[in-house]
Amino acid sequence: MTSPVELAPPDHTYLHLDTKTSPMHWAMVMVLAEDGEHLSIDDLRARVRERGTLFDLFRLGIREGRWRRPRVELAAEVDVQAQVAHAEYTDDADLFRRIAVLHEQPLPRPAPMWHITLFTPHASGAQHIVLRVHHSVSDGIAGAAFAALVADGTPEELTEFERFATSPRYRITEIDPEQFAASKAAFGEQWTAGQAGRGWPKLTKSGRREVAMTGVSTRDLRRAAKHNGATVHEFVLAAVGRALNLTPPPGKAGGEILRVTLPVTHDEAFRHTGNAVLVSLLNLPGAESDLAAQIERARAELTLIEERKPHLSLAATDNGPKAPWPLQRAITIASMARMAPDIHIGINPGFSRIRAVLGKKITELTPLSPLVGYSFSVTCLILGNRTSFGVVTDPVALSDGYAATFVETFGRVLAEAAPTS
Repeated sequence: MTSPVELAPPDHTYLHLDTKTSPMHWAMVMVLAEDGEHLSIDDLRARVRERGTLFDLFRLGIREGRWRRPRVELAAEVDVQAQVAHAEYTDDADLFRRIAVLHEQPLPRPAPMWHITLFTPHASGAQHIVLRVHHSVSDGIAGAAFAALVADGTPEELTEFERFATSPRYRITEIDPEQFAASKAAFGEQWTAGQAGRGWPKLTKSGRREVAMTGVSTRDLRRAAKHNGATVHEFVLAAVGRALNLTPPPGKAGGEILRVTLPVTHDEAFRHTGNAVLVSLLNLPGAESDLAAQIERARAELTLIEERKPHLSLAATDNGPKAPWPLQRAITIASMARMAPDIHIGINPGFSRIRAVLGKKITELTPLSPLVGYSFSVTCLILGNRTSFGVVTDPVALSDGYAATFVETFGRVLAEAAPTS
């Protein structure tokens, strides 16, 4: 049936960028405790069936949306047989391959724009729940609402999800003309500064993906940042930059500059549905393995973003130019091609206090981002006492196995940066 929900211009961006070889969904991987009996797919589907009526957001689907204007629909009910799947895996390598395949596959339309897969080990190991959500429906921050499909909690505890499920869809009415001019100038300077000495491999149209995941203690991460005279944001950016310089893609020098897309939320209250995320450009050294130098550059770049707000020049506002849908899509695709980012680094706060699914403790939550014009992405989620990092790569551009190689090097960079006592 027709939905009363109307998508906003920021949501449209991810429909315009969605293609068969680059689907625009993100994922959240929940690792469950290994103790006790495994969850059954029947019990998980029963939970989702129960929760599917909690918010209209869970029944929201989109018909068309690529070259034809989207029509938002609400399913009469959630078809849990279609929306919740089960698979087995043999080891971590097999699990990551299977998750990568899910990241390659577009979510079917006009079904609700999310999907859950329960992965159970064939022998020993932990169960994993992979939740995929299309970016046009929700950014990663508001995506916390979708955890209510599976998470344990009393009715009172589940109300914490309401701000990301029942709030109005996020809109940016307009940007002050003077601010827009200043932001546009800053963005242009960042873009120009990132043009020299580029060499990072570009995203291909192969449609292939690789994933890898890792995590650390939030306390250890904060201690390492402080030990190196940096904020957590500065430290994460610098550590990623150092790791990429220590182990660039085999036979493919990264160049003097790494052009990074950095998500910046426009919703300081963290209370919205849809998309409040904007994208800023940030340039890291592409031929510098010294952590201190990477931190210094990251600090300067973050200061520029804070003070001059280049991301506002790309805001999809309500008062933006009107054009037929296919032309809007063509313009968005061309704009992304001109931006030509190398990599993506996302640093996200976590909000949910619920930590179990059907009595099974969630030991790790790891985000995986889509590849939006770049061939490498690492997304960080700082949630309570654990911080996780999800890596997605285009293996045709960067070589098979590069996601795992980066994670290994990144772990070494974090360990070397930690205080000795």
